[in-house]
Amino acid sequence: MPLRLFRNQAFAVGNATMFLMTGAIFAGAFMVTQEFQFARGYSPLSTGVRLLPFFATPMFISPIAGAVADRIGPRKVMATGLSMLTVGFVWVAVRGSLSTSWIELMLALLIAGVGISMALPTVPTAVLNAVAPHELGKASGINYMMQRFGAVFAIAIGSAVFASYGHLGTPASVTAGFKPALAACAVFALLAALSALAITAPQTQHAPNLEPVEATPI
Repeated sequence: MPLRLFRNQAFAVGNATMFLMTGAIFAGAFMVTQEFQFARGYSPLSTGVRLLPFFATPMFISPIAGAVADRIGPRKVMATGLSMLTVGFVWVAVRGSLSTSWIELMLALLIAGVGISMALPTVPTAVLNAVAPHELGKASGINYMMQRFGAVFAIAIGSAVFASYGHLGTPASVTAGFKPALAACAVFALLAALSALAITAPQTQHAPNLEPVEATPI
């Protein structure tokens, strides 16, 4: 891994944003799945249907977010999307009791899903735009590695928080651990939003000026 790439602020901060964002998404989805199945008793299929507002929105929102980012710049789109992800997670963490309607939770997850949809196409683009064309392969590999590390790290943190406040014994104990665990995921999302604000616009790389060469007659 060429560490010199991290001297570029946009590349380094972009990868940090990817680490935090992916961690928030994967850990949040993992925790919500546990809550829906073990606390609320939903079947795996029913849980998947209720998670559609969280996971299906990128199919509709991401193309629009990408087009908007091309016009106004990716930083505003990234920061707004990650802020929405934070708001959605905080909403669920605060209101996610067993007495709360699943419709309210779906609305919160819809906000988080729209936020994800805005960040997913723009964060990797910002990272890859920060490097020269001949380094795109290495940059993409590093960015993918940050995604995997972020997911594993955040799930581990979320699971540790869950175990500190609850357990899988009863629905009430699952919810008791779920709420602070999702709050931890919201912290990841908030840090991702703040780091996205620090991503600078890439410097335009000009092609070298080539001097004309006279043709040699054969």
